[in-house]
Amino acid sequence: MDSFNEASQAFLAWLRGTGAEVSDKIELKDLRNLQAGRGVVATQDIQEDELLFRVPRSALLTVDNSILASEIPKATFDHLGPWLSLILVMLYEHINGATSNWAPYFNILPSEFNTLMFWEDDELAELQGSLVLQKIGRASADENFKKELVPVIKEFAGVFFSGDERAKERAEEMASPQNLMLMHKMASLIMAYAFDVEPANSSKVADEEGYVSEDEDEALPKGMVPMADMLNADADRNNALLFYEEEFLSMKATVPIKAGDEIFNDYGPLPRSDLLRRYGYVTDNYAQYDVVEIPFDLLTHLATEQKIFAQDRLEYLDEQGVIDSGYDICASDPYTIQESVSPELIVLIETLLVPADEFERLKRKEKLPKPEKMTTKAAELLLQLVQARTSQYATTLEEDTRTDADVNMEGNDTLKERRFAMAKAVRIGEKVLLRKAEHALRQFIQDKSMESGANKRQAFEEEARPGKKQRS
Repeated sequence: MDSFNEASQAFLAWLRGTGAEVSDKIELKDLRNLQAGRGVVATQDIQEDELLFRVPRSALLTVDNSILASEIPKATFDHLGPWLSLILVMLYEHINGATSNWAPYFNILPSEFNTLMFWEDDELAELQGSLVLQKIGRASADENFKKELVPVIKEFAGVFFSGDERAKERAEEMASPQNLMLMHKMASLIMAYAFDVEPANSSKVADEEGYVSEDEDEALPKGMVPMADMLNADADRNNALLFYEEEFLSMKATVPIKAGDEIFNDYGPLPRSDLLRRYGYVTDNYAQYDVVEIPFDLLTHLATEQKIFAQDRLEYLDEQGVIDSGYDICASDPYTIQESVSPELIVLIETLLVPADEFERLKRKEKLPKPEKMTTKAAELLLQLVQARTSQYATTLEEDTRTDADVNMEGNDTLKERRFAMAKAVRIGEKVLLRKAEHALRQFIQDKSMESGANKRQAFEEEARPGKKQRS
């Protein structure tokens, strides 16, 4: 048995030792030939609702379960918030190495990452035009680590590096590029693997499938759930779901699973750009969730050029909750403007275009234009906006699709070649959405023009009808 599988077996033995239950019908399998690391595969047929594994809450890697929680004041963790607090705890457990309660778990977690945080400049350049580049935030994360985490580690150096004579010196070294990279790796593990953990005594109500609403979900503490994070994800083939119970977190089959089939979780409706940013890969199964963002700054720039920029109108829209940093154009089937274009974007454009007296009337009644009643002028401005957004990419859709855009995860392509291919897949997805929006808007404008022409003809014919008094 090689070291990779030995680590898997040691992890499973440790997991069972925590009181976890793992079905004999599943196994942790080496899927590196598919660029998928480890995965969970059925060894026997599994029925719907059958338990796959059950992990006690005490085995979860959370702030509360770490020894560090009893050594550092709660106020410190409260100040850091759930994200930085878990990074701090994972740093502590990682530095403790073999003495950590989660050492066998850390041994199966990846040490190398394919997420955008770790791409080279020439690789990131392949994503030019995609606003996912603005979400990486490596420089701001470095500053945040230095400002928030390093001072805590320095203050509690004796705890963090317990028994080490160089504790203070090691704490000072945590601001080095090497240790900042370690913090990024812990953050990447959390981004890729952590779950929002519903407390056992929570008063929040989950639905019949075990989900809590999105606004409630944001307030939940984060935690690493051993074994649950070994499941790969698939938007179409997801066949398992994690359920929160009083003492355990249980993964159950949501459909019958045949022997030999991989068991998949689901990340939810993530566009491929975010799939790449958070998890380091893309798959066509998530193309249905692709999104291209129209930045607010691009709209204000175009509005200024068109001489329709009005600060008072933007302030009113801000009061009404319409102003955002960007607006989505997403997929729909069949593709329609109303289903695919953010209604807030249409409202914003219409508000900038309405005559002054109409705007004053809307403002007086605290109302907004109705996005489903988009005017021709708004469609024309939106079309210009889509065209301006398209021009921000370094290549055209035709240039990108001239060659094969498939991401080969099983071949002999180098890491750089796969990254280039994944970047191309992301930008193609975004350009396809822009192209569809452009075609739909052109059709909308054409239909409105024909409708207007028909109305004018009808009015003319009625005016010229025999026996009707003519205008002087």
